Amino acid sequence: MKQNRQPRGIPTLDAVPSTLLVPLVARARGASLFPWLDPHDAQAQQVLQHTHEAVDPLLQDRASVLNVLWRTHLIKQIGDAFFKQHPDAVGVNLGAGLSDYFQWLDNGHNHWLDVDLKPVLVMRHALLNPHSDMAQNGHIDLSQPGWWQRLPEGVRNANAPMLLVCEGVLMYLTPTQVRGVLQEIGENAHEGSQLVCDFMTPLGIGQARLAPSVWGTGAEFLWGAHNGLEVARQHPRLELLAQHTVAEAYGPACCWAELCMSPWTGGPLYGLAHLQITEP
Repeated sequence: MKQNRQPRGIPTLDAVPSTLLVPLVARARGASLFPWLDPHDAQAQQVLQHTHEAVDPLLQDRASVLNVLWRTHLIKQIGDAFFKQHPDAVGVNLGAGLSDYFQWLDNGHNHWLDVDLKPVLVMRHALLNPHSDMAQNGHIDLSQPGWWQRLPEGVRNANAPMLLVCEGVLMYLTPTQVRGVLQEIGENAHEGSQLVCDFMTPLGIGQARLAPSVWGTGAEFLWGAHNGLEVARQHPRLELLAQHTVAEAYGPACCWAELCMSPWTGGPLYGLAHLQITEP
C-alpha cells in the first residue's frame, strides 16, 4: 500500500512500525462495519483528521478491523477490572503505536506509560494530545535484550502490580525475540501484575498476504502460538488466567467450528491471552 505524503515533521515508518495504521483506522472508522464494537476512540478520530492516509483500503480488510475492535473491547474490560482492584497502579502499553488506552482507563489515580520506537514516538508527540499529566511516553525497542531496564525508574522498580498490554506486536518478532520479551516480563514484573497479549496460530507464520492491510506495509508474521498456555510456558512466573478467541465475535457457529478444528490447529486462529505474574 503506497503511503501518501505525511504532514511536515512526521517520519516515514518502516514496514513493521507502519502497521500501527491498521488499529488506528479500525478504531476510528471501524464502527461503520461493526457498530456493536465501536470503542468511541476520540484520539484515533482526531489523528486521522491530521494525517493524509488513505483509509478505505485498510477498512476493506474486514477481518483485521474486527480483530482490532474485538481485542480493544476485551483489553478495556480487563484493564477496567484491574484498576478497580489496583486503583493507584501503573499501566504500560508495550509497542503502543498511536493507541491511547488511558483515555478509557484513567481513573484519576493511576498512571500510564506508552512505549515504542523513536519514530513512532515522534508521531505520537505530533498527532496525539495527552489528556492527562499522568500519562507519558518512552522509547523502548522490545526486540533488544534488557529493554526492561530502560523503562522509567519509577515504573521498573514499582513495588506493586502493574498492567502490561502488548497487542499487535509479538507476531512481528522472531520466536527468540518473543521469548526474550516474555522472559523480561516474567523476571522483572512484580507479583500480581497482569499481561494481556494477542497471538495468532503458527499456521499464519509467513502468511501476511492473507491480511491485505498488513501485506501492504511489507511486514510479515514471524511468530505464532497454538494457545494461551503455550504463551504462559515461556516463563515459570507466567500463569494463564484466561484465553479468548476472536471466533466469539463471529458467533456460536464459528466457536463450534474452531473447536472442531482444534485437533489440527491446537487452539484459536487468533486469540488473546490474559496472564498474571505469580511465584512458581
